[in-house]
Order: sequence, then structure tokens, then C-alpha cells
Amino acid sequence: MKSNRKPTDWFEYWNQPITTYVMVFLCALYETMMLTRLVLAPDSANRTLRQSLDNTEWGLPLFVAIITLSLVLLCLRRRQPTATLLASTILMLLTAVIYGSAYTYLLLVWFIDLYACTVETKNPKNLIACLIPTTLLGLVTTILATLWHQDADFTGLLYPTTMCFALCVGLGLVARARRERHRSEQALSNERERSQHLAQERDQAVNQSRIAAELHDSVGHNLAAIIALSEGLGQITGKPEVDDAIIMINELARQGLTDTRTAVKALQPSTNTDGLQLAPIGQKQAYHWDDINPIINHARQIGMTVALTETGRRPQDTIQANLSFIITREAITNTLRHGCHADRIVISWDHDSQDGITISVRDNGKPVQEASSIGTGLNRLQETLRGYGGSLKSGPTSNGWLLQAHIPSLKEPADSEK
Repeated sequence: MKSNRKPTDWFEYWNQPITTYVMVFLCALYETMMLTRLVLAPDSANRTLRQSLDNTEWGLPLFVAIITLSLVLLCLRRRQPTATLLASTILMLLTAVIYGSAYTYLLLVWFIDLYACTVETKNPKNLIACLIPTTLLGLVTTILATLWHQDADFTGLLYPTTMCFALCVGLGLVARARRERHRSEQALSNERERSQHLAQERDQAVNQSRIAAELHDSVGHNLAAIIALSEGLGQITGKPEVDDAIIMINELARQGLTDTRTAVKALQPSTNTDGLQLAPIGQKQAYHWDDINPIINHARQIGMTVALTETGRRPQDTIQANLSFIITREAITNTLRHGCHADRIVISWDHDSQDGITISVRDNGKPVQEASSIGTGLNRLQETLRGYGGSLKSGPTSNGWLLQAHIPSLKEPADSEK
């Protein structure tokens, strides 16, 4: 699959696969021209090479084979940069031993291998370990060609070779630095994209969590109230059609409550990125302290005796008020659904001097086997309060069930300034 991203810098063009073979083609064209010149004008060759071509049958074929092998190695310069450079240097040394200063035919290929090694070698230690023997072998090659065969000037050959060597290494280091910077920028860009993707997923999880909370708390409470009311009206009207309708209402409400709990479990993410349940703050409807009164009235209409006592002074804390309403509503809903023979609920809101609140909800229902585990709503609220530094616990008592929660002060800066 081809990428749609266009290269944005020259070293990215260097990384394109086609450039590997473009350089091989150009070097092959250069070597072909040099060999053609050698065949057509043998007098242009140095003394050692001309003697080898004139006195031996293998002189020209071996020379062509060495050049061909160097071109083959050039194709591998990116996959095996250090090995390719060392092999190319050895071929150049072998050429100097046999043909003297004719090793200069391989200099172009050697410089390209040198540049590729400087750029492509990932570990700087490996690069240094490769450049040191390459430099020494290159020096030995020049010595053999000029001082041993004596068919070229040592100084006149060493200086330009050294300058080209330094130029290739220098350009390679610059390209290497730019490549590392480009990779760092690309990694940073990828990390930003990943962060944006995670933020989108988190926003989606927040929305799902809020929808799940609203379904469980609001719709769940209303359905539980309908179930309790319809059970109290069963078989008391004396009219079969009315009694059947009440029974059907009860069954539909129960089925709706079951479907609501299934939807809540499907929508509610297990944990957010911090490992905590998302708090129900910022939902479409933020509840206030007095919003609990209609919930209490629903329970009273069903036949429950409900008492709410409040001590201390209510703080101007919208987050705390919202949480207090949700926790109290959840406790009342659980009593309606799970309280066995419960007919009394006592609610206490105790505000302390640090603007915290302790919520206690007691009922006189008999403990049942299923009540030993924390349900979906209480589990979510427990994790939410833990994220705010609060706590929630519930369990059976000697004469009923007790839910107790503590919420610290959650005043926002805007609230504290008022």
C-alpha cells in the first residue's frame, strides 16, 4: 500500500527505494565509460594496469569482475551499510595490490558506500568502529598504489582522496542529524495524533458514562416507583380488566427496568484513562439540593414513610449538591426495589464545618441474599466518590439496611469567590 504523504525534504528522497538503484545505474554508467576508454585507448591506463592487461589474459576480466562486484555491493549499502563499506574497501585494496593506482576506478563507488554507511548505521559506536578500519585500509591502499607500484604521486593522490573522504563523512553526519530530527518530529506528530484519538475516545466514553448514569438513576428510579405502585394496586379494584392492565403495567415496567440495566452495562465504560469511573458532573441536568423532594414524594405515594433531616449549613457547592441528590436517589430506588418488607426510610444530610457532607440512608427492610453485593449504580457512585476524595459504603444492620457516604468540599473557584 503506497503512502499518500509526499516527501518534504531532500533526505526523504534519499530514503526512497528507487534512489538505491538510480545511484547504481549512474555508477555503472560511469564505470562503463571508464572501461570503454580503457579498451579503446589502453595507453591512457597507468603503468601497472597496462602491464597487467598486456602480459596476462586474466588482467581485463578480473578487473571487470572486481568493478562488477563493487556495483553489486552498492545495491546492499542501505541494508548492510558497514559490511558493504568494509567489503568495498577490501576490493579497492585488492585492486591497488594488483593494478596499482587503477583502484581510483572504484573511488566513486567507495565514496557512495561511505556516505551511505555514515547515514544508515543506526548505532554511532558501530559507525565509528567501521570508519576507523576503513580509514586505515584506505591509507594502506594509497600507499600500495603509489609507493609500492610507484605509478602515481602519493601526495597528489592522498590529498584529494582525504578531502572527498571528509566531505562524504561530513555530509553524511549532517544528513544523519536531519534524519534524526525528522524522525523525532514525526514521532511527536504521531504522539499528538494518538493523544487526539485518545481524547476523542475519552470524550465518547464520558458521553456514554453520562447517558448510562442518567438512564440508571432517572429512568431506573421511575420504573422502580411504577413497579412498587402497580404491585400495591394488584387485585384490589375488583375489575378483571383493570387488574389485568395493572399486572401488564407491572410486567412491562419490570421488563423495561431489565432492558435499562442491560443498556446501562453496555454504555458504561469499565474505567477511564485514570482507572476511575467518570464522575457524573457536566451532564445535561445538574441537580440541586431541593430536587430530592419529588423523589421523596414518590416514595411516600407508594406507601413508604420517608423522613429527611438536615443539619449544618448548605454550602454553595453545585458539584456536591449534584452528587448528594444522585446518591440519595439511588439509595431510595434500591430500597423500593430490594428492600424486603421495607416501609420506612430515614435520610440524614449532615453538613460539617469544612463544607463536607455525610449522607446516611436507613431502611427497615429485612436483609436478603442478593443485597450482599453492590449493584451497578452503587458501584459506579463508589468509584465516582473515590475519584473526588470521598467514600461510600453500604450493608445490613441489625434492623435493616444502611447506606453511608461522605463527600468533601468540591467548591469550584467561581463558587468560592461568591
